[in-house]
Amino acid sequence: MANINVDGDYSDDKGNLIVAPKNLHNVTVNFVGDNNKLIIADTSKIRNINFDFPSHNAVILIGKNGNLSGQIRAGYSCHINIGDNVTCTNKIYITSAEKTKIIIGDDCMFATGNQIRSDDAHAIYDVNSGERVNKSKDIIIGEHVWFAFNSVVLSGSQIGEGSVVGFASIVKGKYLNNCIIVGAPARATKYNIAWERPHVMLSEPWIRTHQNQIKSKKEYWNKTIENKPIYVGQGVFHNIHKLNPFEESTNKTKYHPYVELYYIFLQENRIYLKGIAAIIGIPCPEYSPSIKNFLLFINESSCHSKQLAKFSDPNISRKLFNGDYISYDKAGMFSFRNEGLSIDDIPDGTYKLKIKLTFNKLEYYIDLKCENFKESFYQNDELILKLYVIQNIIYFEKTTKILI
Repeated sequence: MANINVDGDYSDDKGNLIVAPKNLHNVTVNFVGDNNKLIIADTSKIRNINFDFPSHNAVILIGKNGNLSGQIRAGYSCHINIGDNVTCTNKIYITSAEKTKIIIGDDCMFATGNQIRSDDAHAIYDVNSGERVNKSKDIIIGEHVWFAFNSVVLSGSQIGEGSVVGFASIVKGKYLNNCIIVGAPARATKYNIAWERPHVMLSEPWIRTHQNQIKSKKEYWNKTIENKPIYVGQGVFHNIHKLNPFEESTNKTKYHPYVELYYIFLQENRIYLKGIAAIIGIPCPEYSPSIKNFLLFINESSCHSKQLAKFSDPNISRKLFNGDYISYDKAGMFSFRNEGLSIDDIPDGTYKLKIKLTFNKLEYYIDLKCENFKESFYQNDELILKLYVIQNIIYFEKTTKILI
């Protein structure tokens, strides 16, 4: 079949599908088999690239703002997912076969002559046993990884975020985050490193000797950690959402809530708190208006509710949830406008504190806990207020003084 020039959406009678913006420069697709999908983000800047689907049921997902060029091949039932802001200096070659997946995280940077291969193109067998010795395997590359000239990544490789793959290196294996990977075969030679995108030849300062000379992206400056999950960036997960759009559901077991308290204290007759309240598994930010969080005051006879505000911190998703969807980019919770929560309308009594997380018809209730919290106390001429902990659960007590 002849190559198709990509200029917007396309479908054929074999079940092949393209979802793409118009006005891409020299982007072509070759569909040989059936039921293949190519989905390209509206803001993608890919150019001079060919997508090849030689078999059936394969998927290629391209994230926002990247400028890739070259060739990408997805074989039988393969899945290639490339995140946001992935760039290359010159043509790149990416190939997958035999039901494998390749994930390339957000903000990865390729040079010239790079290859990513989950297959070896031809099968090799042991002549004694007849067993295949070079089976195709998945490749996972974390966000913000720099691939130098002619470096190659082979089947089964996993590279942690923030790392650097050196000149002409042949990568096959598992590597930690924020390390330098060099050689053939490649090995990690230095840990606890960070790199920045600006080319040292093209912008000031003309000689760089220290981090304080540049404006660094703090989210990528991390120490190397053993046994750390690979963070690939939210662009990769947003791509998946485009492939399988979110369907509203009342099945609570499909998602799970997460609450973490940074601090809570009393100041005059108000409660101040800050932390995280997230429903993991719900895409962000498309459905944000439906998500609300509440602080509940509960005892045997009553329940009182105070709505919480939300704040944005991308590191909440990045570091805690390994890229999983969380409910809203603004997964942080705090008392509105830092003015605290008034408890004037809370009757006297002792209450267990809970967080209520809601998304449309879904509701989750979680005890408010804090291992390091001891107590907070406030009193004036009219009342006494206490926050204290029993078995890590926070309780609130209010007593109005009887004036004689």
